[in-house]
Amino acid sequence: MRALLLVLLATTACSSARAEVLPTAKAEEAANDELAKVQGKWVRTVKTDRGTFKVVKEHKGNDTTVTFFDSDGNVMAEKTSQFRLEQTGKVRIFTFFNNVITAGPQKGQIDKAPTSFVYRVTGDTFFEVNGLLIGDDTEPLAFSWKRVNE
Repeated sequence: MRALLLVLLATTACSSARAEVLPTAKAEEAANDELAKVQGKWVRTVKTDRGTFKVVKEHKGNDTTVTFFDSDGNVMAEKTSQFRLEQTGKVRIFTFFNNVITAGPQKGQIDKAPTSFVYRVTGDTFFEVNGLLIGDDTEPLAFSWKRVNE
């Protein structure tokens, strides 16, 4: 009887350990899949009275470069940062930090503070919505970016 109890306890312990490992492995796989979805170059345009401007962002690993072009295609500003992806409940959050302005009038400025927004990637569209998270009192603003297929 004692041997049977030990076998049952060992089996239960192994099942519990397996149950804990599987969600962690699935969560890690989902995180890697989500990171893969945001990789590459994305572009959006901004129309103003002074012309149409283009913004290109590129994600490589956990690094981002964002470049702003004027209507003639000249670089107006550029910045680099690092980012991380999170999910809380049914919402995906993109947080960037360690911003370094590498081109433009504010070249050399550094802002290490994190900034977060809600995001979603659907096919070749990256949706970004700022101002929705608790503690972010900015006016909500939404952007959509199109994947650049090179």
